[in-house]
Amino acid sequence: MKLLRAEFTNFRLLRDLILDFSIGHDRHLTVIRAENESGKTTILNGLQWALYGDKALPGGSRQNYRLHPIDWDPSEGERVRIAVEIDYEVTTTRQSKNRGPIETTQTYRVVQSTYERVRGESWEPGPTSVQLFEIGDSGAVAIEPPEALIREHLPNELREVFFTDGDRALSFIEADVSLSTKQARVRNAIQSLLGLDVIQDARDRVKKAASEINRQAKAISTHGELTHTLERLAKAEEEASTLRAAISDAEEQFANFDERYAEMGKKIEEALLLGDREELQQQYSQVESQIRTVNTQQADVRKRHSALFRTLELSRDIMAPVLTRAFAKLDELRDQGKIPNATIPVLEERLSASTCICGESLQEDEPESLRRRSHIHHLIEESRQADALQGIITNLYYGSVSLLPTSAQPTWCALSAEVTTQRDRLDELRETLGKQSKAIDSKLKQIPNSDVPGLRDTRRQYQEQRDRANATRSRFQGDLSNLLREIEQLSRSRDQILRRQDQGQRFMADLEVAQDIETVLSKAYDRLTTEELDKVSSRMNTIFLEMIGADPQQGAIVRGAMITRDFEIKVYGPSDRTLNPDRDLNGASRRALTLAFILALTKVSEVQAPNVIDTPLGMMSGYVKRSVLTTAIRESSQLILFLTRSEITDCEEILDVESGLIVTLTNPSHYPVMLANDPGVSERTILKCECDHRQHCRQCRRTADDA
Repeated sequence: MKLLRAEFTNFRLLRDLILDFSIGHDRHLTVIRAENESGKTTILNGLQWALYGDKALPGGSRQNYRLHPIDWDPSEGERVRIAVEIDYEVTTTRQSKNRGPIETTQTYRVVQSTYERVRGESWEPGPTSVQLFEIGDSGAVAIEPPEALIREHLPNELREVFFTDGDRALSFIEADVSLSTKQARVRNAIQSLLGLDVIQDARDRVKKAASEINRQAKAISTHGELTHTLERLAKAEEEASTLRAAISDAEEQFANFDERYAEMGKKIEEALLLGDREELQQQYSQVESQIRTVNTQQADVRKRHSALFRTLELSRDIMAPVLTRAFAKLDELRDQGKIPNATIPVLEERLSASTCICGESLQEDEPESLRRRSHIHHLIEESRQADALQGIITNLYYGSVSLLPTSAQPTWCALSAEVTTQRDRLDELRETLGKQSKAIDSKLKQIPNSDVPGLRDTRRQYQEQRDRANATRSRFQGDLSNLLREIEQLSRSRDQILRRQDQGQRFMADLEVAQDIETVLSKAYDRLTTEELDKVSSRMNTIFLEMIGADPQQGAIVRGAMITRDFEIKVYGPSDRTLNPDRDLNGASRRALTLAFILALTKVSEVQAPNVIDTPLGMMSGYVKRSVLTTAIRESSQLILFLTRSEITDCEEILDVESGLIVTLTNPSHYPVMLANDPGVSERTILKCECDHRQHCRQCRRTADDA
């Protein structure tokens, strides 16, 4: 099968695009040169949608995947027709006794179409329909139903073999999905491309033939025990068939949810590439809360600092020189006995007592005592009049005692230094927090407004659905094991009864023939699986080592790769140690490993099939890039590559010799930053020109080309 031509109508950016593909024997390489955001992935998705339907779209459905151009103007009509047409040819070979092998080539056209209703910013998907036509000299003849023949030409299990996204080139080895999912991908691809599913279908038909023999024996049997046994056997086989279908469905659901879980994990990683918005918002809130706390503390410290200028400590420190001299003079007067003036205090103290210094009574209810008290008052008054200056000095001495600093009391300078230090510390902290707030705010502005919590919740739901499917699969497998043991016992009972009956001998012979055929098919299936698996494994190893330039004799880290009996792709290093592809291989080697498996599988099967690969040379440079390109061209019967200019760099000479067709795609919205000239197109679309890898025209010329 080879792709001839593809036409896209209103498929996202591809409003009106026609691509032709090279099918020449010597030059079977088609290169579509396109930079990022220039339609490469959209074309890959469109091709898969045309051939495999809605399930091949990102997310597995059209529910959340818009097909029409995002800038479609409702004035152009609410209903947007979307279609992808692909012409392809299939070559079949039949043997002729006289002429030997005869090849016949037939051309087909598959048309996948739908429509979407645009209502402002919302849209509603319409139903999808597929048509298949056989193209001949007399025109196009519709084939009904089309799905069966399309699946025969393009098995669904081979979608990731035929169509590979360079960014998802690790689908057979990536660590994001479970081991069982990776093994199922490898097994399905090998079985489908090598035709092993034909043997499996034959085994299923033989089992149905055996069931039919049982029904015939039951129809003519008069033996009650045989009838009962056959009824139980028929029911058990029917239940086993139902369980096998249920297990297959559960495995498919598990793989589907496992892939969606992995895809959601990648979306979360992409959303968090510049930072976790939720985490940054929490950090921003915490920093802002700290800033508010520091602002409050700064206001309190400023108040305390201001209050220091109204304290007794400031007065003490300012008046310290004067007070020191004054207290020195007062102490001198005190030493001379001139102060304190103790007369008045002593006399006043006596008046408050009941006895005079001389021992006489000073009670107020006695006449003599009243005379004495009156005399004391007279003495106090005379003392005041005679020694007013001495009293002033005494009051000054006792009243100024509070101005004397003590060792336990801090000085104003010490208090001021403490407050100043605290203010400086808070100012520095406030400045630091302000810088942190601005830095976090700047990061938040750079991060796209992705709903990371919503993505995480969706991933959790996929994980739960995956786990439920896995639990269902395990339960059904247990039920099937028990049922198979019961079928084995019932089969033995049936055989014993049939051998005892004359009429049963014929049915026994038919059953033995069916069992022999099934045994032969099973052994053939196992042998072919083992043999073909070994061939694919060996070929993959050769291609892989050639691509990455690894020479086991020169002490290279990578010594080889193989596919195990469990359909797991493994890589080996020195001393046959298993290497982890995600940790021990660089990005170029990981891509090369998957491409080697795809090319080996295609080569061993001898099936002519296209390999459509988006950005296969990303993360590669130098020898590995050229080696991968050369090997892929040699091993593929039709190779279609989507390459950026950076991928083409250093590979120009190879494309000169090997390419059969090269075109360039341009996104006009890249003007004026990346495009040198105005394309004169206002709508979002992709433009095509015939420029090859060494050319550029006015339409595709980029500013980097001029530089």
